[in-house]
Amino acid sequence: MTHPDPIPSAAVPYFPDERTTELERRLGPLKTVSIVEAFTYMALLAFWVSGNWVGTLMVGSMHGLIVCAYAGMVLLIYRPLGWSLRFALLTILTGPVGALLVYVRLRQEEPAIHAREQAKIRARQQRRADQSVDAP
Repeated sequence: MTHPDPIPSAAVPYFPDERTTELERRLGPLKTVSIVEAFTYMALLAFWVSGNWVGTLMVGSMHGLIVCAYAGMVLLIYRPLGWSLRFALLTILTGPVGALLVYVRLRQEEPAIHAREQAKIRARQQRRADQSVDAP
């Protein structure tokens, strides 16, 4: 049986009665990590400019972990969102500017994403209902 979605894991609820899709559940954490990435970069820059070596090392290591999480999240979600690889890489390579761009774009596109994903859930539930009626 083939799946109608190009990336099934992004549109399949965990349970049949689930009200949100995996893609919808990934949007909130990505927005949060985008903001945290920008703030830790600013904190790192402040420590570096002030000459605080210990602060630079501590915030730098935290920022590095957050950047890795941010990059991984963007690379996992860009295709289900319909973004290009070029845009995804650009947002990763431009650091906090790219992170804020992702945040703003997600805020703008979130209503349309939600509507599209909910339509997929309704269609899937309708197919399931039709199959159960057709079954002997």
